[in-house]
Amino acid sequence: MPYWTPLTTISDRSARGLRRANLVFRRPAAAAVAVVALALAPPCVAKTLKFASTAPDGTTWMKSLRQAGTEVEAATEGRIKLKFYPGGVQGDDADVLRKMRIGQLHGGTVRTGVFGKIYSDVQLYNLPMVFHDLDEVDAVRASMDPLLMGGLADAGFVALGIAEVGMAYAMSTKAARSLADARRLKIWSPQGDVSVARTLSAFRISPIPLTIGEVLPSLTTGAIDTVAAPPVAVLSLLWHTRLKYVLDLPFMYVYSPVVVYERSLKGVLEADRAALLRIFGSAVAEGDRRNRGDHDAAWQALRNQGLEFQKPAPAELSEWRSAAQTVTRIWVEDGMISDGMYAKLKAVLAQIREGQANRTVVTEGGR
Repeated sequence: MPYWTPLTTISDRSARGLRRANLVFRRPAAAAVAVVALALAPPCVAKTLKFASTAPDGTTWMKSLRQAGTEVEAATEGRIKLKFYPGGVQGDDADVLRKMRIGQLHGGTVRTGVFGKIYSDVQLYNLPMVFHDLDEVDAVRASMDPLLMGGLADAGFVALGIAEVGMAYAMSTKAARSLADARRLKIWSPQGDVSVARTLSAFRISPIPLTIGEVLPSLTTGAIDTVAAPPVAVLSLLWHTRLKYVLDLPFMYVYSPVVVYERSLKGVLEADRAALLRIFGSAVAEGDRRNRGDHDAAWQALRNQGLEFQKPAPAELSEWRSAAQTVTRIWVEDGMISDGMYAKLKAVLAQIREGQANRTVVTEGGR
């Protein structure tokens, strides 16, 4: 059908000329449409994503991330490249998050505490002494990790995964088993981590905030005498060389979301974005599994280094657990963790513990 209809009668010769002209104009019109379509299509943007971590270079974790970066570059034919900044060279986690938001960095492995004002529920697993063991951690994470990652997405961060660091234990240059003993210590808290500072304060412990880089010299000079951290971190940062005692009581589960700031992926092809999520998601999951083995090995390494392990007496343990429950109530009442997310966590834990209790009854009844 022609694009227009003549309004007057014309000669056959004129009509033939007009038809030829019409054909001539149709072809350029089609070409013009194609040009416009190409102009309006989203541009194919090449990106070099700058990615920061406090993990020292050469660690299993950094090797895994670098390998993932190589695979992403190959899968996207060079349209996405990764440049890594390990060992905290870009500053602490708060610095990394700030630099992501202003475009100096694009992603990183960031501890949960710095998300407090952005998406506080990501700290859910940090609730003090909420888990009895790592089996409970695994069961809860299988159910609730997607919820936390979805919350980060709503806050403007693409979550590539959640990386376990391990259970944090109090380690000190001085012997301390009870809560009263702990209140006499000079205990480090990560600078800018409001949740840790408030938790220690709720235990009636006065924390000393420092950056990670300041911890080792402060242990050396005696400015602090105690840290609460996973064994893997204590060993990799050489803090164990200044410590003597370990309180054998898992205090808090420590983990870090691995994120890319959503704005950093503007213009990236959907296929390239999918490759980034798939490859890094797999690498983070594998790193998570390896970290569990590293945690166990680090625990034994601390024993081999001569640190003395101290178990709290039953009355002391009861006091610690009671104080932890009080802190949890404060977290929820102050809005650090939402009622809804805490209710879901409790429900999952109750289901896990009920199943464990039933298995114990069946085992004992079968003896």
